[in-house]
Amino acid sequence: MKTLLLSLGASLAAGLPSSSPQAARRATAELPTLGLANITKINIDDDGGSIQGRRLAGPFMGVDFPDPSIIWGDGSWKAYGTSSNGKHVPVATSSDTWSWTLTSTDALPDVGSWVDSGDRSIWAPDVQKNDAGDYVMYYTAHRSGGSHCIGAATSATALGPFAPQSGPLICDDSGGGVIDASGYDDGVDRWILWKVDGNSLGGATTCQGGTPSGSAYTPTPIRIQRVARDALTLQGSASTILDNEGRANDGVVEAPALYKIGDGRFVLFYSAHCYSSDDYDVEYAFSDTIDGSYGSRGILIRTVDNRGVYGPGGLDIDPNGRSVVFHGRLNANQGGGARELYSAELTINGQSITF
Repeated sequence: MKTLLLSLGASLAAGLPSSSPQAARRATAELPTLGLANITKINIDDDGGSIQGRRLAGPFMGVDFPDPSIIWGDGSWKAYGTSSNGKHVPVATSSDTWSWTLTSTDALPDVGSWVDSGDRSIWAPDVQKNDAGDYVMYYTAHRSGGSHCIGAATSATALGPFAPQSGPLICDDSGGGVIDASGYDDGVDRWILWKVDGNSLGGATTCQGGTPSGSAYTPTPIRIQRVARDALTLQGSASTILDNEGRANDGVVEAPALYKIGDGRFVLFYSAHCYSSDDYDVEYAFSDTIDGSYGSRGILIRTVDNRGVYGPGGLDIDPNGRSVVFHGRLNANQGGGARELYSAELTINGQSITF
């Protein structure tokens, strides 16, 4: 089958710190360029039937499936999304990451006793498999009497049902809450990443109703912390690895996901700008150490770089580093519209990754 190939060059926004401009330019030139190929609109049949993928045009039968995450589990790929389709955590399955089926399963029917009874919505679930063979889901929910926190739930199977822990795993009320957790296993240590939701406190950002409530941008740091091999027990202390750039991205970075490329560098993928804006995009940054400061930011995909994907964001990457999933809208200037599921292949310096 012929596919539409979109090789999206990702220009680097800034050089690595150095002692001279010449050294900075040289260091930047040595960094790989990341891109996406074979970007595919995932058409999920609304009644739970099979879908037909690898399309960017034609009739759409899509559904809302925001903030997708991806994992191989129990013999097939699984994608999990933010609350939609009548489920706290909807699940889609695939044999190849291109053709997907929306299941009737709610992976998290019980969101946890700590979650506000008046707001049971779940944001941005991410699933890992720990050393004991259990699946561990990180998810965002609104805590009773507080702000958004990150919770954890476990299951013996990838489809669930996942059983929530009795209390949240991570909270930060003073920072505005925490959202968008994701896990990463570097082969020795496990890690959890998240965003401190500072823009929820207001400030100069327009991402809270479109009207700034102050003159300064509130920090929205991406943080990382080591966890035990059970993927549940926090170890050590958290480190900040990236923050927003103020007006340049409307004071927002969020939705982190990690990958280690062949040269040993770590790549942090994240979204920037307001999620409801067509400026929302997927960016990336590099670090030599997993919990160090990430720099040399680049843009992986944005509205003006593609054909028919508006406000792309919420990217997750499979452990092999080849396939990614993300969401996007079908039309411009529809901030409240459905965010539908896309998949693509990650490229480095124009070359597909094989495994």
